[in-house]
Amino acid sequence: MIQHTDQARKSGKNTLKQLSVTGRRSDDSTYTFLLHPDARILYHSDLENDVALVETRFYQEGFSDEEFKLHWHFGLEHLAGPEIFVNDLQPFDLVCYTGFPDQRDKLGDRPIVRSGRIASDPKFNYSWDNDYRGQCIAYEGFSMGGSSGSPVFAPPRGLQRIPNSRHGYLVGVNAGHVKQSKGFAGTHSGVSFFYKSTVILEILEQHSILSMSTVDQ
Repeated sequence: MIQHTDQARKSGKNTLKQLSVTGRRSDDSTYTFLLHPDARILYHSDLENDVALVETRFYQEGFSDEEFKLHWHFGLEHLAGPEIFVNDLQPFDLVCYTGFPDQRDKLGDRPIVRSGRIASDPKFNYSWDNDYRGQCIAYEGFSMGGSSGSPVFAPPRGLQRIPNSRHGYLVGVNAGHVKQSKGFAGTHSGVSFFYKSTVILEILEQHSILSMSTVDQ
């Protein structure tokens, strides 16, 4: 759990109370690592980009060196850079996202994977009202509670060496959904949104962790 208030976020004085990383190994056994309370929490300079990166500093107590490993994780090579959103990602492209909504596999304690289609033009930032809302993209899909913060992946399109084809990319961080303003006010509109992966790259760059010139775009 991260204690999080607008005032604390703006001042950079957040307190990491408790945060754990849980996953499954290749043999389907589970692990849970507790993050160190001194792990840094990094934000984007534009607070509308509501994404936080947490430094992966773990407690290793009770784990051997072999056990103390994440089974798999996304690397920088999987992140879509700015050029992907300008030249390769298109409206109606398929996106997939995982999460633990109420419809998850409760018996096996496993997430479910859902899909949708990009609804706004990826070249531009999406806003569901008349205000700037950060580096968002809208997609047609039912994001619900338990899916916020999940990675959003755009699977490969087409075939190698076929025009208009592209590789698959991690394109963003799932954020939420847009509610109906008329008719069935307050209900899910069927449109959700995510923050672009460029927000992650910019956070790394702003905190001198990454030079974006080293990222294959």
